[in-house]
Amino acid sequence: DLQYLASINRLHKVHGGATALNYTGNINFNVFDKDFFFREQEHNDKKILIAKKALEFINDGAAVYLDASTSVASLIDLLPQSNKTYYVTNSPKIAHKLALKNLRVLVTGGELKLTTDAYTGAYALDFLDKFNFTVGFFGTNGIHSQAQFTTPDPVEAAIKAKAISRTYKVFILADSSKFNNIGSVTFAKLNEATLITDSAPKEYKDLMKIIDLSSEK
Repeated sequence: DLQYLASINRLHKVHGGATALNYTGNINFNVFDKDFFFREQEHNDKKILIAKKALEFINDGAAVYLDASTSVASLIDLLPQSNKTYYVTNSPKIAHKLALKNLRVLVTGGELKLTTDAYTGAYALDFLDKFNFTVGFFGTNGIHSQAQFTTPDPVEAAIKAKAISRTYKVFILADSSKFNNIGSVTFAKLNEATLITDSAPKEYKDLMKIIDLSSEK
């Protein structure tokens, strides 16, 4: 039990037992998701900056996973036409936008969570288990040195974790407001992805791979 709790960052495992995680500093805990519509209106200039950088990592002929995220959705208007590249997503809104651009898109299906515009559940997990993605782009509600990449909803965390496990190159797209936020559930460790952000605090640069775009704003 202690080993499992340590693996999901609920405690530190030490010889003979465990110690509690000591969360220090200015931290925001998030247990609920904001509606997709409202998140679309936030930090748009930063999201576009991040999306332009993310675009550099999509090669023609790739199999690309797009997470149900407003930061990830900012990529769509920038995507070039290609019959060789195809996209998989668990977001019906993202799928619709891709289809309107005549891009090849597959949708996981599953139980629809309207708040975040995301398909979740066993059907979506089984669907993702069949794929191997060249590159994947994911959103996150929180980035923290101990809690790592987090989201408030365990069913969405399961989808993110599954898709990450099927992806060769994993990128998290997140603006700087996500640092020192903690959601209820950790879906990935900091060393499992490259973060693309508009600006990153110094203390995080030794903990993870970061593409910091602060000089490009």
